[in-house]
Amino acid sequence: MSRPAQMHPALGAISLVFLTFAAHAPALGGGFVWDDLLLIRQNPLVTGEGRWISIWFQTDFPLSTMTWAVLYGLFGERAAGYHLVNVALHALNALLVWRVLATLGARAPLLAAALFAVHPVAVASAGWVSELKNTLALAFALLAALCFFKSETARASTAATSDDAARAILKRRGRAFYTASVLAFALALASKTAVVTVPLVLLGCMAWQRGRLERALLWRTAPFFALSLVFGLVTLKLQTFRILATEPVQTLDLPARLAAAGSALWFYLGKALLPLNLMAVYPQGTPDARTLMTWLPLASWCGVLPACAAVRRPWARAALLALGAFTVLLLPVLGVVDMYFLTVARVSDHFAYPALIGVVALLAAALHSILPKRLFTAASALLVGALAVLCFQRARVYASDEALWADTLAKNPGSWLAHNNLGCIRAEQNRLVDAARHFESSLRLNPRNSKALVNLARVRLVQGDAASAESLLKQAVELRPNDADAHAHLGRLRLTHGRPAEAEPHLRRALELRPDMTTRLELARACHALGRTGEAMSLYREALRRDSNQLEAMNNLAWLLATVADARLRNGAEALRLAERACALTSRTNAQMLGVLAAALAETGRFAEAAATAATARDVARASGDARLALLAEELRKQFELGQPFRMPSHSQPAP
Repeated sequence: MSRPAQMHPALGAISLVFLTFAAHAPALGGGFVWDDLLLIRQNPLVTGEGRWISIWFQTDFPLSTMTWAVLYGLFGERAAGYHLVNVALHALNALLVWRVLATLGARAPLLAAALFAVHPVAVASAGWVSELKNTLALAFALLAALCFFKSETARASTAATSDDAARAILKRRGRAFYTASVLAFALALASKTAVVTVPLVLLGCMAWQRGRLERALLWRTAPFFALSLVFGLVTLKLQTFRILATEPVQTLDLPARLAAAGSALWFYLGKALLPLNLMAVYPQGTPDARTLMTWLPLASWCGVLPACAAVRRPWARAALLALGAFTVLLLPVLGVVDMYFLTVARVSDHFAYPALIGVVALLAAALHSILPKRLFTAASALLVGALAVLCFQRARVYASDEALWADTLAKNPGSWLAHNNLGCIRAEQNRLVDAARHFESSLRLNPRNSKALVNLARVRLVQGDAASAESLLKQAVELRPNDADAHAHLGRLRLTHGRPAEAEPHLRRALELRPDMTTRLELARACHALGRTGEAMSLYREALRRDSNQLEAMNNLAWLLATVADARLRNGAEALRLAERACALTSRTNAQMLGVLAAALAETGRFAEAAATAATARDVARASGDARLALLAEELRKQFELGQPFRMPSHSQPAP
């Protein structure tokens, strides 16, 4: 690698992008991992079941959620498209790191950007679809910083020139950059509020560049601090009253949290400088604030920063800025304030993503200052190459859920989350004994893990032990009253076993907590079984409003409209329209839907067509080996030949 200052900008940009994609290549062809499916496939705000306006009131990362919704429209559940966009955002961030550092006058900005691009710690953001929150937020934050620094440069140039025309142009340019900076920062906060401390970094950078902190600069950064305050308070409210309301995420008091924060800072710095033995979930200790050694990491960290400030040398000032920015950017995720991830671990690689910039910038500048030109070139190439290899290896781990959790358990056998998630994978592979073993291990490590209870219940149900499954699900509901999965599975089990009255309240609660299609349809079936046909029809209509091609809702609503005993609820024309559409969508190969079409035809008085359609349904059912459905269709045919519509008896099934 030649010296960054001598490299043509276009060539440097192409090199950075190529390097980023090459180092993350395994992730590009990877699948969804961890909570990707929860945030995408099972997220009604992404799949379109929820209303878009709700995005801005139900999550603390609305812009990221909107981005997933757009990507879902483009790629559906094809993970490759999401990975491509996420790695591209990481490449964009590397380019922006280069330009921001160059604008500040930092040494070796291109090397710093290259180190950031291939740093293995960054894989937890660039290779994990859920952490598009990170890559998107940082992109806007870096853009905000770049525009802010350019606005300050334009402001300084305006003061230095005496030409009125030039001053007017520079003023307009400065205002445009400043406005763009504020808007970009608002978008960064809307992507993920972990960037709330960026205004402090802006102040630090300008003070480092000018050698002092000007009072006027405080006024110019005031809008940034105001945005941080507003978004921060909204996030705290959402986290406190929606996400954290049902369970404590940590039991540490404030002194213990502060002590743990000091350990976390050294942990993140260590992984930034020597990114080895990385894992998705690190072991979680419980610090004892009563012992002196527990406070040593925080005390030493607090000693390093003043020491850098006290040394009147350029390298010390640079170290102060880099380590100060590193500290400030990590403040929101050090565990002093509650956040949901603390139930899993106190530290995580993806939390360090923005803070990495300070470390790589300091490292690149140090190499540039210490080493001769040729040695600098060789050392840069060696360092970037080594990190790229480690990044490639780490990206392979993030390429699949199984690889991620197997790697985590190999390094951290005490991870209850890894046991639970690997158990889910084993269950999908139909290795039920292995799956149950992992779920039981997860529960031993964390008895309050309701997800493991639900998952173990599902395994027991497949194994034919419904009583054990129901007992486990009841424990999960008692443990986590606001767990949508626990309520949904308990309701589903009771509905399947003919107990709709016991199923209905759990299905209703699950739908309130998470309005997904499956639960809505099950609640409709429960309501119908309880004789509440009108409510069942309303639920089916709502399902069709959210997804006009939902076949089960279409078929069951058509059956009710055509056959319900209450004449006030029947509507033959609507039933016929829905049944014809359902049959068209299934190419008239579904016997059940053909039977519903026959009932709708009979309700509209077209008995000859109804009888012929019922005969077709009978023949299709026989061909598929469904004797029960064939018998029902034949009964319908005979009734329609007599010119009699079918009337559904109370508490019968939704469709023939």
